[in-house]
Amino acid sequence: MKINIKNYKLIGALLCLVAIMLQSCSKDESNDGLTPINTILISDPLSLTNITVFQGDTLKLKPTLTLSMAEKINKLQFSWLVYNSNGAISLASPRTQISDQYELKYPIKGDPFILGEPYVLRLQVKDTETGVSSYFNYRVTIGNKYGSGWLVLEDKAGKGDMSFIFPDSSVEHQIYSSRNTAPLLGPKKLELTPFVVTDDISAVGKRLYILAESGSQEYNYLTMVKKFDYSFEFFSAPAIIKPQVMTWLSTTSGATRSPNIGIVINNGKAHSNLVGGFPGVKKWGDIALNDQGNTNYALAPYTAGGPNVASIVYDNTAQRFYTIIAFSATPAAGSLTPLPANASSPAFDMNNVGMTMIFQDSADVVHNYNAIMKSGSDAYLLRFKTINTSTATPNLSVSKTLMNAPGILNYTAAAGSTNTGHIYYSNNNVLSRYETGSNTIVETYSFPANEQVTAVKYAKYNFNDKDAVKKSRLVVGTWNGTEGKLYYFAISQTGAMGEPTKQFTGFGKIVDVAYKY
Repeated sequence: MKINIKNYKLIGALLCLVAIMLQSCSKDESNDGLTPINTILISDPLSLTNITVFQGDTLKLKPTLTLSMAEKINKLQFSWLVYNSNGAISLASPRTQISDQYELKYPIKGDPFILGEPYVLRLQVKDTETGVSSYFNYRVTIGNKYGSGWLVLEDKAGKGDMSFIFPDSSVEHQIYSSRNTAPLLGPKKLELTPFVVTDDISAVGKRLYILAESGSQEYNYLTMVKKFDYSFEFFSAPAIIKPQVMTWLSTTSGATRSPNIGIVINNGKAHSNLVGGFPGVKKWGDIALNDQGNTNYALAPYTAGGPNVASIVYDNTAQRFYTIIAFSATPAAGSLTPLPANASSPAFDMNNVGMTMIFQDSADVVHNYNAIMKSGSDAYLLRFKTINTSTATPNLSVSKTLMNAPGILNYTAAAGSTNTGHIYYSNNNVLSRYETGSNTIVETYSFPANEQVTAVKYAKYNFNDKDAVKKSRLVVGTWNGTEGKLYYFAISQTGAMGEPTKQFTGFGKIVDVAYKY
């Protein structure tokens, strides 16, 4: 039998190769040359819910890290990214890095966060040795804790600031100074609209103005950050800036209210804003002329409006009421226009009152107003309305009463009740309840002798109030020369004040109070 030498050689070579491979495998019993992976697990129960963080607060997050190689903790790199997850805005929102620390402590004060918008907050943990990253997401919404509560305007040695009293009766001071760098000199008044305004000057929404000696300014209603200077609100700014009223009036009531005309009273002169009267940006116009075609008038710092009369103002020079018509060719829109002759009842003549207005506020009937007039040493209560009895005989003037209210001509602060027939007013440290029906003072309350009343506001009810029983509330600010205090009075169904239910301290001199919702 002949043997093929070539086949032997081939078989031998194969056996040698197999032997070498087996020997190699038997020797490679380690992981030499391979880098082990540090497995990173991230967990946090907060990721299971939507996190609401308020503007002005600090977002704090510290998830739990579980490492397979704990000794490599120092080899980790962190990055917190945030992007808007509102698909209606953009599906490719820009990513913004807000921190490179493991524990997040980020103050919510503006960009990249917008009030009310949803966000994804993503933590990236990277192993710098291997380049492997792990990711973890949170859902975050920016809320507004200043949505409802009492906004308090204060004077601190001539400079303005604000505080906020929440529904749970907690207080936060320095609201203005913590958000705005420009000083507010000589603060005088808060103006808040209860309805949404569309003027194309800024975004659609409610309006917040702060009136001051140096001019009022518009602020973001939600964040209370300054938006515009006073002069910017006018097509042509007044030569003399002395703001007294900056408000919007509506011909409707209830939850569906909307503005029909804007009214500014500056240095006793009227300016109007014809909301919706023309396309484009709507600002306040020039000084309104009276029915004599001049500016020889001095308006009291009060306005009224309703279903049949968009706006009513009172001229203390001519001592009469005027209306400012929003849309009209004749008389010219925005001018001071006499009321129709049939607007006056036998009670008094709206176009010929003959007295000086010192106070005006809403009455206990919707679209009715109480005006306190001075005539020599006497005070009169004039009641009028802005809703017609009929088109033929509107009879806007309702009643005229010689007041039996000691000290009313020298009151320091006052507010009208919208639930009962009462006006609350102060003299020095004494708060009085005047009853319009009986024409008498029916109750008084005395604060400590060194506390002078500086502000009084009445609230028919309070949204989101934490009290078990919802009651009307009278809010009173006092000043003792060093500290401002604020008191709550829970007003009964008969209008009684009783004793204060709460007291708050730590304010400057309180010059105005407004309920924000």
